[in-house]
Amino acid sequence: MPEEIELIQSAPVVRDEYGMYEHPELPDFDEGDGDGDGDGEKCKAWIAQQGLQLVLVHLETDAPEEIADRYFQSDEPHCGHCEPGKPEGDGWFCLAIHNTDDGPVCWWDRRVVTR
Repeated sequence: MPEEIELIQSAPVVRDEYGMYEHPELPDFDEGDGDGDGDGEKCKAWIAQQGLQLVLVHLETDAPEEIADRYFQSDEPHCGHCEPGKPEGDGWFCLAIHNTDDGPVCWWDRRVVTR
């Protein structure tokens, strides 16, 4: 009998002192497996197993110019002043807001496969 997979659900977004967030049930991916853009092999496999659709929202292209400039011109990795835009449609929940080489990115996910 196949092992029952526990599907991740929406959780309250509680950002840290830098404005970052990680869903409490998000697996700890090794470097390169969940590298901010969700394109590591283990990360992709987990997203597929969970039946999720992933959309990345980058501060650099999502936020108003003055907010993006404020982040990129400061010496602090703080993005708490920015609220990432949610993709259109229903069912989206935040999995993570974290820094990448290109600045903060928000992982929005929603269930596309029900089990």
